Amino acid sequence: KMKIYLNILIICLMLFSSKAIVAQKDSIAQQRKARKMVRQGNKLYEQKQFTDASVAYQKALGNNASYDKASYNLGNALYQNKNFKEAAPQYELTAKTAEDKYTKAEAYHNLGNAMMETKNYQGAVEAYKNSLRNNPNDDETRYNLAVAQKLLDKQNKDNKDNKDNKDNKDNKDK
Repeated sequence: KMKIYLNILIICLMLFSSKAIVAQKDSIAQQRKARKMVRQGNKLYEQKQFTDASVAYQKALGNNASYDKASYNLGNALYQNKNFKEAAPQYELTAKTAEDKYTKAEAYHNLGNAMMETKNYQGAVEAYKNSLRNNPNDDETRYNLAVAQKLLDKQNKDNKDNKDNKDNKDNKDK
């Protein structure tokens, strides 16, 4: 009787472990597909075919949703196609999931650039600051931060002036 239980246990273990091995093979196969799609996207990007490159990067993310290179490169392809609003979340994703500080810094830098293009100066300032926290030696980011801060100050001043003018106009109407 004990031998029968032991055999059933061995058979169950073999079945479960084989499922785990198959799942692991699927995962490895998907990672390979994702890397292949990123390489394909990179070739298209080099040929300045940014829309096609975006599709390849999206396919890579379909196979491996947490693939940093794919999301970062997708952000770059979208940015090159002037889809700044769509590029920003890709950079945010990369900044959150990247392991090394240099990749995080680059993602935040490009996020700042995308925000500058959409005139979101407050967001750009924050992104550049986050970039510098990860790579304090980046002079280009430091320069972009200064420009973003200047534009933010000007925007805030203009908004204040417009509010004051509106208030004065309202007082004249009374």
